[in-house]
Amino acid sequence: MLFTDWTGLSGLALVLLLFGLRLPYVQGLDGKRRMLFIGLGYVLVMFPVAGWSLAGWLRGMVGDLSITSMLLLSLAVYARLFKVAPKWEPRERSALLGFLAVLALLLYPFALGLGSLDPYRSGYGGVGLLLMLSLLALWAMRRGFYLLPLVFALAVTGWSFNVLESTNLWDYLIDAPLAIYALWVTLKVNLLYVLRSKRA
Repeated sequence: MLFTDWTGLSGLALVLLLFGLRLPYVQGLDGKRRMLFIGLGYVLVMFPVAGWSLAGWLRGMVGDLSITSMLLLSLAVYARLFKVAPKWEPRERSALLGFLAVLALLLYPFALGLGSLDPYRSGYGGVGLLLMLSLLALWAMRRGFYLLPLVFALAVTGWSFNVLESTNLWDYLIDAPLAIYALWVTLKVNLLYVLRSKRA
């Protein structure tokens, strides 16, 4: 198995493991048994049967997840596994999802053929994109946000070492399922804010 195949499959394995940790029976287990469940579950979803594994089947449907998705899934699995609160404040999560929602609106419509402009091409390399992400990370840190700069750092590092099959930096920052999730959460939060403002 190629390294890029392993990372791609492992990202989808996190999705399946997170669903497994949400099962009532698993939630009732003690810490050691939940860790054993995670270990055995990872082997089970990665083990190929007739050339296909559960993670491979899911990968064939949605493709590889981004580094951002893997980070968020890893944090969610950790929180479920050890029954602890999320490591990041809600404002950190909202800022990240808001950025991803804007990014999705800027990338995907043009990638699907809307107009002649294609921002997705800029992800294949260039100092401009790296400089923009660096400045945005510095701005976020000055505002007290650290999850967004962490995502940028991990995505750029993963892209530099080709840990995924894609050679486009945008694929390390965002993927289609994450884009849909970010748009949905951002829209829902803003609608709730507008409704509360009107009631006030």
